[in-house]
Amino acid sequence: MREALAEQREPQRYISARAYQHVLAALLAREREDHAAAAGELREALLYDPDSGYLHTLLAEEQLRLGKLPDAERELGTALDRDPGYAPAHVLSARVALASGRPDEARVHLRAAVSAAPQDADAYRELVRLEIAQGDLAAAAAAAQDFGQTAERISSDAQRGAGDPDRAGVWESGRLRAQAADAWLEVARGMANRQDDAGAQEAFAHASALRPDTDDALGARAAFLESRRRWTEARELQLRLLAHRPDSPDALAALARLSLAEGELEVASAHVQKLRALAAAGQGTSEDERRELAAALFRVAVPLLGAHRAADAQAALEAALRLFPAHPELSFYRALALEERGRHREAAHVFEQLERALAVPGRPREAALTSVAEGPAFLAPDPAQLLLDVRVQAALARGRAGDSAEAVRRMKALFSQDPRDEGVALGVLEALERSGRVPAAVALLEDAARKYPDSPAVLFARASALDRAGRVPEALTAMRKVLAVAPAHAGALNYAGYVMTEQGGDLREAEGLLRRAAELRPDDGAVADSLGFCLLKQGRVEPALAELRRATRLSPGDPVILGHLGDALLAAGRKDAAAAAFREALLRLSPAPRKGRERRAKADADEQQARSPEPGDAKVRTELEEKLRALTAR
Repeated sequence: MREALAEQREPQRYISARAYQHVLAALLAREREDHAAAAGELREALLYDPDSGYLHTLLAEEQLRLGKLPDAERELGTALDRDPGYAPAHVLSARVALASGRPDEARVHLRAAVSAAPQDADAYRELVRLEIAQGDLAAAAAAAQDFGQTAERISSDAQRGAGDPDRAGVWESGRLRAQAADAWLEVARGMANRQDDAGAQEAFAHASALRPDTDDALGARAAFLESRRRWTEARELQLRLLAHRPDSPDALAALARLSLAEGELEVASAHVQKLRALAAAGQGTSEDERRELAAALFRVAVPLLGAHRAADAQAALEAALRLFPAHPELSFYRALALEERGRHREAAHVFEQLERALAVPGRPREAALTSVAEGPAFLAPDPAQLLLDVRVQAALARGRAGDSAEAVRRMKALFSQDPRDEGVALGVLEALERSGRVPAAVALLEDAARKYPDSPAVLFARASALDRAGRVPEALTAMRKVLAVAPAHAGALNYAGYVMTEQGGDLREAEGLLRRAAELRPDDGAVADSLGFCLLKQGRVEPALAELRRATRLSPGDPVILGHLGDALLAAGRKDAAAAAFREALLRLSPAPRKGRERRAKADADEQQARSPEPGDAKVRTELEEKLRALTAR
């Protein structure tokens, strides 16, 4: 009698013969994505096995797919009432609770699942992700630690035996160890995102202890090291990854970026060339492979633009466009590369073509990207913002090509619609400055600042206009107003620190402002240049040289940075090197017009260093020539 009662209380985790046919039909219906039919078959099966937690959980899954959340929750409640230790029901209940904004309830279910079925990887993995999402990285690490220890214990049990280990158990334990290592990798990424470098390193070590480094683990650690500017260590891991996968787009793109960061421009170009060759040979590959390759080309093209390697950037983007023709983001950045190379009319044409495609009449802006091209979203831009950026760049390209009146007309129209967008506000300033109407720009932006006194974008553009008008003390005061509204505005921090340095202000305060700007923009060559210039003014020559060399790596060929580097080399007593820096800076400025073949040959030789004229070039050229004359006269 007691045995019969015990059997009745034992949870039913099998399917009876009469229910089996309905369960099979339900699974086939699920494969066809006919979830209503699947739910109907499972209800029939439950007529024969009403106490089966497994069947109630399967039915809850189908109801979720049909959008019937209350019905799914009732089925899960029934499943756990019949079988309180059924881990899959707890895991699914946790997902439902989390989706409904009940993280504490989700945590209870996941811990119950882990307790009921320690070998259930899903429960551990979901618990780790929950704790990371809730910001409790210590709890996430504890869950990963428990998962890893469980995997090791199961592995040890499987290996134990009289010389004949359980092969199925060994395979299962290896799978668990791999999944536990993946959980530690998620913890490592979470800690890296929270700037807990020591915790991230420890988490990476736990992952490696559970499983020899896989490609994913190597890539994750390399990305972490790259984000911390530990170029050499990151390069070593990427090279190991490339040895495993010689055609890995991600590894090639990462190595190109690392080479750029270390100033090895030709090495970076070689990696880009390999990516381009893969793209040329890969147009018939799978969709996922094309996406991976296009994303790698895009991720290297953007830093190439920042490093003034516009020709390489354009080539990379055109290779990606062969994989995804007319893709909006790729087209936008290709046009930026054309701009940087001084091909303004061609760039304007590309921007205007993209504008027409994005602004399809009668289509909502949110559908704009889809209407232009089917493909990946690399930076996931807001379509409305992308359209605005395209219009700004199209107008500015027209101005740089010599049509200043058209540029002013377009930018004024855009400014009247979106005055608080920083790109628009700075764009109207540039357009007016190119047409020789800086006072009009000041008046326009001062009026906007009165209307929008709390807009950092408007205030920053107004301060920049005052600077262009030669009203530097007023500009500095205006930049301080920007910082009062937006203390982390890197552009305002950089301007204020640089001007204070240039005018002999409080150099310690200037250094503090510039270091904050450098923290916000660690890869901005202009900020690094300002900081190096400040250190030089303080007489700290060696730190200044280090920072200015970093600036030249970040922005190769920038004549202002090269001029400051020459000043620092001169202060260090290295006259020949200083003179070489000044000469290179002069070469990188837009040269005076030449005739015929000599001009064309020079342009071809300096293709990568081609640079658009800027309003301040004449002043920079004069200062460099004076420095060089003074140096060579000694």
